[in-house]
Amino acid sequence: MPPHATGQPGGAAPSNHYAQERAKLLSTPVERYEPRPRPEAREQLLAMARSGGPLRTLGELYLRWEEMLTRERQVIWLAIAGAYIPFGLGTVLRRLMEHHLIDVLVTTPAQLTHDLTEVRGLHHYQGSPDADDNTLQALDVNRYWNVYGDEQELNTNEDVIFDFAETLDPGRAYTASEYFYRLGRWLDGAGRRHKGADGMVTTAARLGLPIFCPSPGDGDITTDLAHYRKRTGRRIVLDAVKETLDMVALNAAVEDHGGRAGLITMGGGAPRNYAQQAMACAYMLDRPDLKRYNYGLRISLDPVQTGGLSGSTISEGKTWKKYATDTIIAEHFGDFMTALAQMADALLAARAQAPRPPGVTVCYTADGRLLVTVRGREIDAQQVYGYA
Repeated sequence: MPPHATGQPGGAAPSNHYAQERAKLLSTPVERYEPRPRPEAREQLLAMARSGGPLRTLGELYLRWEEMLTRERQVIWLAIAGAYIPFGLGTVLRRLMEHHLIDVLVTTPAQLTHDLTEVRGLHHYQGSPDADDNTLQALDVNRYWNVYGDEQELNTNEDVIFDFAETLDPGRAYTASEYFYRLGRWLDGAGRRHKGADGMVTTAARLGLPIFCPSPGDGDITTDLAHYRKRTGRRIVLDAVKETLDMVALNAAVEDHGGRAGLITMGGGAPRNYAQQAMACAYMLDRPDLKRYNYGLRISLDPVQTGGLSGSTISEGKTWKKYATDTIIAEHFGDFMTALAQMADALLAARAQAPRPPGVTVCYTADGRLLVTVRGREIDAQQVYGYA
């Protein structure tokens, strides 16, 4: 296993003071919010949809999500950014997956790193935004606004990735999605000694729900492969180019079997653009006929006036060929985290008597080909859509 540095000068062994001060800071674990079917949450959102202002926009957005769940052959993408795992929303994402309230996830490697930490049975901790950050640095405590992370524990995720990387073939490349799929399967199997709880990466792999990642070089769960290469000389390569084609192929398979895909965006950033590109890049598979996303739901704090993608409206995205001309749009300006917890409770209540089957599932062959299953039919994406 690789050595892990501490904040002690010269890598010295931790002092009693160091240990005591860390213990004070890392004493109150964040409790993951557990969504449950709450009819009162749904009733509140329905009432909000009948009101005005931001109450109405959030209520209407919820209603559109619920509407998507009732449509036959509908596939639901969720693009989500922000520190939602350290803040306690990991179980919310798992429940959305388990109840097929989403079919595809697009997120950052940072959140998947935090998810791996929790899969190992470790924690994030309640902290203070007013803490002395220089002191936190010296004590190897990371801060995410009012939440702390134990950097020593986070660094030991590298041990898990090193073990997992030994199972991968340096003779070929892996998309980030295949990498996360195989990591989740491994943690439930040969790597189960590292597992202390369930998380997004394990749940998604078990269900065949793809996790696409726009920036695999931007989080420890993937960049640990760089240290692994330095230590072992083995070159495990992630293929971002093929993942773009896989994403388009998934949407093509859905439409070719009579379905449509819709996109829910929580926050902005790279996950949002990456998910939208799965339609904008349809021409790369010679499929300009794709109808594009039929729903565009968005919660964001970003203003439109910067011209950046995070604040752009769904309607603006039509001009980039990311949404259909008749896309059903619902947008709410605000923080998504509280709203997502509330909507999860409401959706579980709405679907309690009518479980939804998955809109699409995926798996990967031994040589990395994406197999997409839509309505019981398995499609070899590379063979059918003609890409390497």
